[in-house]
Amino acid sequence: MFLQMKTTLFYIAMMLALVVTSCSKILDTTPQDFVSPINYYNTESELQSALAGVYDRLGDNRVYSQGMACYMVFSDEFFMKSQTSGMNANIVDASTLELNRHWEAIYTGIERANMLLENIDKAVKVTEEKRNEIKGQALFLRAYYYFMLADEFGPVPLKLQSSKSPEEAPLPGTPVKDIYARIVADMKQAEELVKSVSDYGYNTRITKTTVQGILARVYLTMAGFPLNDVAKYADARSYAEKVMLSGLHGLNPDFKQVYINHVQEIFDTRESLWEVEFKGTNQGEIQEGGMIGSYNGITSGNIEMGYGYDYVHATAKLYNAYAAGDQRKDWTVAPFRYVTTGQTAVKTNWAADQIYDRSNGKWRREYELLLPRNQNYTGTNWPLLRYADVLLMFAEADNYVNNGPSADAYKAINMVRRRGYGKDVLLPDVQADAAAGLSQPDFLDLIRNERLRELAFEGLRKHDLVRWGIYPSVMQAQVREYQANMPAALKDPAIAQAQRVTERAVLFPIPNSELAVNPNIKQNTGW
Repeated sequence: MFLQMKTTLFYIAMMLALVVTSCSKILDTTPQDFVSPINYYNTESELQSALAGVYDRLGDNRVYSQGMACYMVFSDEFFMKSQTSGMNANIVDASTLELNRHWEAIYTGIERANMLLENIDKAVKVTEEKRNEIKGQALFLRAYYYFMLADEFGPVPLKLQSSKSPEEAPLPGTPVKDIYARIVADMKQAEELVKSVSDYGYNTRITKTTVQGILARVYLTMAGFPLNDVAKYADARSYAEKVMLSGLHGLNPDFKQVYINHVQEIFDTRESLWEVEFKGTNQGEIQEGGMIGSYNGITSGNIEMGYGYDYVHATAKLYNAYAAGDQRKDWTVAPFRYVTTGQTAVKTNWAADQIYDRSNGKWRREYELLLPRNQNYTGTNWPLLRYADVLLMFAEADNYVNNGPSADAYKAINMVRRRGYGKDVLLPDVQADAAAGLSQPDFLDLIRNERLRELAFEGLRKHDLVRWGIYPSVMQAQVREYQANMPAALKDPAIAQAQRVTERAVLFPIPNSELAVNPNIKQNTGW
């Protein structure tokens, strides 16, 4: 039975690795029938099609189309309204379907990257420049997938060659430190191979500043839990500064326009360095729609105005984190919902005390250009790296390196804050600017709260809380907050969701789909 299952999984993996189902308008690929590596990877179009397959797993429902936008990243910024079962309620074990599919989707992306990297040099008629460009993207994406896995599961198998036979011995988990060493090595190699965003004019391909910005994130993660290698703060500062000095990026002067652009598929390459691209509503041959704005959007039962499942609700902690005059508040935390009367949806404001009733307002379906709207699927892109994040990462790393914030750190965080208040990002502002003379701990506290305000609902908060080493304690504080202040009709499910974030929840369990075929891997502590 074990061999039969393993053989079946091997052939499924081979099929997935060679059948490209992406029809992205940017990557310009078409579906391919099953082919062998012997007669594939020979032309530029075949290489681009294979690369599209590597990118494709980012858009899986259990990755950024849905899971990484809500139920896989529980934090202090949101709760899932009235959810009492399954992963939507933060009920997780090794058998959880969404978790198993998440793992499989990411390893499928890795398998596809490995196959492309192993065969790319066969394309002798493709210019070296083009092969290097494609190779750099594949290297980076493989590294990014391992960054996700190590962050979520800890010591996972580090598989750097594609599967050649179902009889191959399964790999044990690799120490997290070694995984990060490989991530850094591959990303640094990719940095030298990929092109500039100015060569594309869109942000759904990996570019040099994308690699640099994600390397800043990787180094900040290595500086915190679980490695606690504080020497990496200097590297994080350096790589964030590379992006800042490139001259290619800047803050969009209008905070809300950042998200309108995502909804309308407008590529603002200055603000948004990297996005997962979605397209269409899954009604025709092209099945590239996502669920951003529907699964995690404004409460609405009306398809005409844009259906929004009543799931992702803001916490009072998030709502109250914004000071008077901060324009991010009413865009991030929707002050209204759509109430349907007959065939008409009416925008209806929440009362002042209805804080926990408010939902994620960032990706508003009323701005969609593709009509008629679909209940579930949208073409809204998902931001993986924004310039505001780069500025905040720089400020955080600088604060550690200099034993307190330098003038450059203040400049970086104040640019983000000024934009949030609708001010000119380069001009001092009494209302928006951070208090001067903060100590290192106080500035770190400011950074933590500023990241909450600026990056809410973008899938980064749990990651931040984990690397800061405070995820369980922060979520247990949320339990007490919910018990004391949440309306009775909402509190019990929200309390249970937050209570499940204990020390073991810092890592997910290794899924049963891996345990069933890999006797060499160990389950994570507590699971």
